[in-house]
Amino acid sequence: MFNWRKKTSQTTASPPLSTESKGGKSIIAALLLDTINFDTAAAQKAISSGKIAGVSPAGIQVVERSLTLNLNDEFMMIAPMAVPYPWSDLEGPCTTSWMWPEGNPATNLKNHKSHVLVMDMNGSADGISRRVLLTHLVGRLATLPGVVGIYWPEATLVHFPPIFTQMAAEATPKAPPLYLWVDFRILRNSNDTFSCFTTGLACLGLMEMEIAELNMQPSELRDWAISITYYMLDRGSPIPNGDTIGATADQQLRITYGPSSYGAEGTVMRFGKKP
Repeated sequence: MFNWRKKTSQTTASPPLSTESKGGKSIIAALLLDTINFDTAAAQKAISSGKIAGVSPAGIQVVERSLTLNLNDEFMMIAPMAVPYPWSDLEGPCTTSWMWPEGNPATNLKNHKSHVLVMDMNGSADGISRRVLLTHLVGRLATLPGVVGIYWPEATLVHFPPIFTQMAAEATPKAPPLYLWVDFRILRNSNDTFSCFTTGLACLGLMEMEIAELNMQPSELRDWAISITYYMLDRGSPIPNGDTIGATADQQLRITYGPSSYGAEGTVMRFGKKP
């Protein structure tokens, strides 16, 4: 799908993939509900109905309306909040969300009534594996009555529950569900080409990507960006600064590390036209 060409002269060494340390920070997702009350008993029943990502849930208990459980040694918590998720956080993601059915846009979530935080609090697995477990757990809970949306804060993405559940069921550490974890945002340029920037790669140990104008359709550009991401995850490090990558037979892009053009923190990978 792409050709990677190493710069013939000396390149700046690429940093290794900075995977989250074991026992790292909490990872959070949110169920958005159209009711005030969350059925904790139904959630407990759903969790107990079978293995989650091949792991048998253990130690399930209710603590002050919250559910806690273990998946291997990952400590998970499900905490109902009897208020809506802040619309100031959701409005932008709902406006730009594209994986929603026609006639039921994500912006309808402005009227949701409450939310439930689903959290992997800590454990010994690597960052990808922890997110896979959390994704499977959220996918199980997304089928409960009243769940009308899923918010993944790391990517600032809002998902349609049936689609989230379908994609979650196929998630593995070797095939992480990047559509659920990363926003590959597509922008139309004034010359009718398209650009792309990401939100969420930094949480997976990569630099965010920013791709200059390409003569691709949005779906094609998004798929190309995702294939690049899988490639970097497999190789364990970003593509080195200064190397060239082929977007198409006619489009060669030079990779440079630098500041973001879209407000991302830290250094990003910028894919520009080869000089």
